[in-house]
Parts: sequence; C-alpha cells; structure tokens
Amino acid sequence: MSLNQHQQLYEAIQSSNTPLIAFKQEHNGDVIAASLALAELLRKMDKKATIVSPDFELPHSYQFLAQSNTIQSRLDNLKKLIISLDIIDGQHPEIDYKIEKNKMHIHVNPTNSNFSKQNISITDNHYNHDLIITVNTPDLESLSHVYEKNTDFFYNVPIVNIDHSPDNEHYGHINIINIASSSVSEIIYDFIEQTDANLLDETIATYLLTGMIEKTKSFKTPAITPKSLSIASQLMAAGAQRESIVKNLYQMQTVGALRLWGRVLLSLKTDDLQKIAWAEVNEQDFRETNALPQDLVGAIDELIASVPTIELTAIFYKKNEQAYCLLKSEKNLDLRVHFAALEPTGNRTLIKFPLNTGNEVVLEKLKQLL
Repeated sequence: MSLNQHQQLYEAIQSSNTPLIAFKQEHNGDVIAASLALAELLRKMDKKATIVSPDFELPHSYQFLAQSNTIQSRLDNLKKLIISLDIIDGQHPEIDYKIEKNKMHIHVNPTNSNFSKQNISITDNHYNHDLIITVNTPDLESLSHVYEKNTDFFYNVPIVNIDHSPDNEHYGHINIINIASSSVSEIIYDFIEQTDANLLDETIATYLLTGMIEKTKSFKTPAITPKSLSIASQLMAAGAQRESIVKNLYQMQTVGALRLWGRVLLSLKTDDLQKIAWAEVNEQDFRETNALPQDLVGAIDELIASVPTIELTAIFYKKNEQAYCLLKSEKNLDLRVHFAALEPTGNRTLIKFPLNTGNEVVLEKLKQLL
C-alpha cells in the first residue's frame, strides 16, 4: 500500500539527521511561525534543524516567539570535508593538530607502523543538511541567493515542499500542497495530528496559532473554514498563548512602524473609482520614523482594511539610494507574470522589484489590469 503525503513526510524526517527549513524572501508571519513550529517539532524528534530565509530580518512583532532569533539570513558552510583513516580493529590512533602559516597540520600517531598516505581518503561531497523542507515557497527561485548560490545542493538533496498556494510549482520530491487550508500553519497542525498528536506542546501550539491568526487577520478573511476554527480551538486547548499573540501582533506595533504607516496614508492617492491606490516613501521617511521597508506590507494591510474597494496597491520607496516598487493585488492576478520584465521577487499577489523607470509606467500598467 502506498504511503499518503503525511506518511511520506514522516518517513523523510525519520531518515534525516540535519534537515534544513527554507522559506522565500517575501515572507509573512504565517511562514515564520510555521517554520519555527516545524523546527521545534523536528527537535522533539531528535533532529538538528536549521531555518534559513534570504536576507531575513525578524519583524519586531515576532520577537516574542521562542527561537525566532535563530532564523538565518544566509546559507553558509554548506559542505563538510571528511578525512577518513583506515585502521585495524582495536587501534586507537592519537590525533592532534597545529596551525602554522595559514595551514592546519593534522598529526596522526598510528599504532600500526605500516600506516601511510594510502590509508587516508578525503571526501568533500557531503552536505551539512540531508533534507530540505520548503515552507510557503512557490518555486525555488523565490529563495533568491540561498538557491542561486547552491543549486547543486538543491538538486542533490531530497526536497519536501509544503504550501497552501495554488501557484506552487510542485517542485519537491514530496509535495504537500493543500489549497483548502487557510495557512501553512494549519498544514503543519494536520501533519502533527495525523502522525503523533503527543508531539503538540504549548510552544508549538503558540507558533501555529500565531501563524493562523496572522494569515487570517484574526480569523476575518474569507479563507476561514469551520476546520480552521476547530484547529484554533485545539491549539488553545494545547496551551497556545492567545493573549500574548494578539498583544504582540496587534497591540505592540513599533512606534516607528505606526509613524511610517501615517506617512503612507498622508501621501496616499487613488484613482477615481478607488480601485488603485499608491503612495511614495523616501529615505528620509525611514530615517525619521526609524522603520524598515518590511513595515510597508503592514501599511498595505491596514489600507486595504480601511478602503475595501481597493484592488491594486503600489508603494514606491527608496532605500540606499535605490528606488523600489512594492505591489499587492486583491484580484485574481499573477503579478509576477504581468511584471515579469522587471524581474520581481515575491509571490502571485505580492511582489517587489527595483524601479528604474518613472512611477507613471507602473501606474499605467495597473490601470490596464483592472
């Protein structure tokens, strides 16, 4: 009998010792929380898990999550060099080393006097990770330099692809894609429930409920199902700290982020039908508000909540003297396709790209998409 997807994932994890969890550069709170939950789950299964996301910067509102500061921004030291010595049963050669003139000299004192260089072999094709688990990442290119600088690694190591987006390209050796789920956190919960419910503890439950609350805007989006609400109830029963989650996500926005949102709203413009909205942010705005470019996504979310007729939003901003455009769609559009010539990063409904033309070119394109 063939294994179902969750059984395949469980077997892949059991066969692994050092899995890597990776997620796209244009991420959200759901993927952060789900990745942390998965890493904690793997640790409980005696696996040494690492999380990486290209150029990752932890949003202030997620600093309350345990282990959130362990997410790496680069994938370094990927390969390991193995030096093997042939020994006879019972031998225990003495080994020490000395560093001299930028060289490491390894001293081996074997008990076998016939020991020579023929007894030494070197292997350099071993990776530090034996399994890749991607979370909410529609394609490998979304991993930016983490993938681009390590393509051999991604081609030679098994990949488990976990997502709830219909845009996912099913590039994994195991693809767990459930478009009916409200979030990837919900998918991780399903995996735990169907493999070993005893693995669910207060920490993992808090991670998963955080992801679900963030992704569904506190259970207000149309993606919510009775199953989603049932899972949220089960997570709270398992000890998820709902009060802490709500406080950090919605009641503890940084002053800088709120000030930046205010500047976005002050510069906001819309078309006559209020279906397209755009705003401009300059480097001085970031300096004076002490905010970051990733705070702009929150500004868009607040804007959409306030003006529900808006279907397309553009924020033009500058950082380190480079102009960028952040686009978000509430329509059934694949922004990556329509703006492919500008080489955007992101996903179907949220993209970012360097802007080397005037804002008017982007706005004209948006008008054509209505």
